[in-house]
Amino acid sequence: SSGPLLITHWGLSGPGILRLSAWGARELFDKKYCFALLVNWLDEVSFDEAIEQLKEIKEENNKKLIGKFCPFDFPKRLWENIVTASDIALDYKWAEVTNKQINSLANQLTQAEFQVNGKSTFKEEFVTAGGIDLKEINFKTMQSKILPKVYFAGEVVNIDAITGGFNFQNAWTSGYIVAENI
Repeated sequence: SSGPLLITHWGLSGPGILRLSAWGARELFDKKYCFALLVNWLDEVSFDEAIEQLKEIKEENNKKLIGKFCPFDFPKRLWENIVTASDIALDYKWAEVTNKQINSLANQLTQAEFQVNGKSTFKEEFVTAGGIDLKEINFKTMQSKILPKVYFAGEVVNIDAITGGFNFQNAWTSGYIVAENI
């Protein structure tokens, strides 16, 4: 999945994470919410492309401190954490960075690995999966095909979607259809 990330004091969130959790809800449940998450901070840039970019940056900015000069549009603290995770001292000049460290930095930029070990401390679900099978519902009325005079609306219906607009629209529309047909 791709999309903006929100870095919070307890982990990662935002549209990219919510979209990923929506499409992977069943798999995440099966894994008991324990898995590795890979983040490419440079979006579509590959590991090899990142190495080439970093070598050019090193050559052009060899006298600048790596911890103070971020060649990407990152917040300062994010850049410092990526550099530190690459085992590079923040007070190194770009000229002092070895090829091994360039590889490590390229890896952190394009394949940063984060371990997810369970749900957040809030234990809230942002994604639903499962529900009433779509074959059991008349979509013109939202009435059950199995139990007369029983209607379904919203997330009780087995429609997986990204949290936000689509789920809200599904809930509002199906609720309206149910109200019209009761």
